[in-house]
Amino acid sequence: MRWFVTVVVLMSLTGCSSIEKYKEEQARNERLVETQTQLGVGYYEQGNLEVALEKLKKAIEVKPDYAPAHSAIALVYKEMRLYDLAEEHYREAISLNDENGGTYNNYGVFLCQIDRPEEAEKYFLKAVNLPLYRTPELAYENAGACMRRVPDAKKAETYLDLALDINPRLPTALINMAEIRFEQNRFLSSRAYLQRFEAVSPHSAASLWLGIRIERKLGDKNAEANYKKQLQSNFPKSRQFKMMLNSLEEDQS
Repeated sequence: MRWFVTVVVLMSLTGCSSIEKYKEEQARNERLVETQTQLGVGYYEQGNLEVALEKLKKAIEVKPDYAPAHSAIALVYKEMRLYDLAEEHYREAISLNDENGGTYNNYGVFLCQIDRPEEAEKYFLKAVNLPLYRTPELAYENAGACMRRVPDAKKAETYLDLALDINPRLPTALINMAEIRFEQNRFLSSRAYLQRFEAVSPHSAASLWLGIRIERKLGDKNAEANYKKQLQSNFPKSRQFKMMLNSLEEDQS
């Protein structure tokens, strides 16, 4: 009887040892996957796409059901213009975790960039409807910018307003609203949005060209000249600078 008890205890100890080893291995794999994913994201942000891809593939190889790695590798494939692979991994990330608003938002951006704005809108709205999604203003901002591609100015304005209601200092939302107002011939409102944009973001060639056109419509030659000077100094090789030169030639002819 004593021997039997001893055998049972030994078997139990052996079993515990195996379980502990399994748990330790699982923990090591989890750490490895997280580390490889973080490294992959870091290399992606640095523009080193090949190394990023290597790290993220390793993470997925170790743990194929790790949604963050699929979401991150989709970004890499998008930058590499491997759109089929990017979409495959976005969809896999969503199937593994359908409560991640960031993935829905990123997938929406991807769909918009490959000229599928109506599909993109659905994913932006899925993001903002998730109660735990912390940055719905970004999804609204992206939805507004995307709807301008349709083009659907009414929807774009609605989404951009929702974004700015949450955060009035979103540069992309502000410049898009400035452009929409200009297209509507509401030049004072367009100027106001552009000034709000200037307060939170450095100018791009596109925003300076918009400023030139706004001030030309409003007849403020000093402000127009200031925008022209900035465009020439900062973006002399831009498409917008060439457009400015062409417009000057047309005015003189």
